[in-house]
Amino acid sequence: MKCSLFLLLFLCNGSALFAQNRLKGVVIDTESNKPVPYVSIGIISQVDGTVSNVNGEFEINLYAKITDADTMRFSSVGYQSKAFLAGDLKNKFKDGPLSISLKRSVNQLKQVVINSKHATVKILGYETTSKLFGLGFGTNSIGSQGGVRLAVKHQNTNLENLSFFIIQNSFESLTFRVNIYEMKDGKPGNNILNNNIIVKIGDKQSGKVTVDLSSYNIYVNKDVLITLEWIEAKPSTNGTLDIAAVVFGSTYFRQASQYLWKKKGTGLGLSVKTNY
Repeated sequence: MKCSLFLLLFLCNGSALFAQNRLKGVVIDTESNKPVPYVSIGIISQVDGTVSNVNGEFEINLYAKITDADTMRFSSVGYQSKAFLAGDLKNKFKDGPLSISLKRSVNQLKQVVINSKHATVKILGYETTSKLFGLGFGTNSIGSQGGVRLAVKHQNTNLENLSFFIIQNSFESLTFRVNIYEMKDGKPGNNILNNNIIVKIGDKQSGKVTVDLSSYNIYVNKDVLITLEWIEAKPSTNGTLDIAAVVFGSTYFRQASQYLWKKKGTGLGLSVKTNY
């Protein structure tokens, strides 16, 4: 059975609301003045959100429910987040497209050397290649993400690769970002990565996808949340993607770029090969 659970969860975003304002602009690096790709942009705790394209360009609709006092946040892997009042951005936009600058911020990932001859390998998450049950993304899911909590039981656990299984894919091309969040009080906290981990999916590609994480030297000592964030799709107007899932377990999901995290009792089929 293929289930549109993800689609329903991510897309109940009040699409019938009339868009009152549309903001456009570009996000640039403060030091280099170069565009920052794939920046998560949105109104905090609201479903109004998007992701900048590979050239740092963005366009976002602000619906009638958004007030001038609401806060729009710009965040990206390896950069300090920046927040503005929606009213201030609307006033600035009257003078032309917005230019938002972000400053780099490096997280210090722990560097560990492990003797691979004696390393213990373990799969964390939900490993499945079944075509009987899946969760789906749709074209309006840009900026949404879903993932699973990895139960880390050993110090200096290395995340070697991420795998998932595509049941059905009607898109010409897809782009995902892998995010890894620390867990605080049972909820996702800060993203621990310094660099974007981008996953490209080809024309109607299906089957198992494995993402090599070894070059990123990711070592963790406690539970983390690993997610797939939907950042680009072609065509952008229609299409579906079903990823294998399991009926047990749970999935953390975020409906939009700066929206609240929620948890659902169905496990998205993300599995991570680890060693310690």
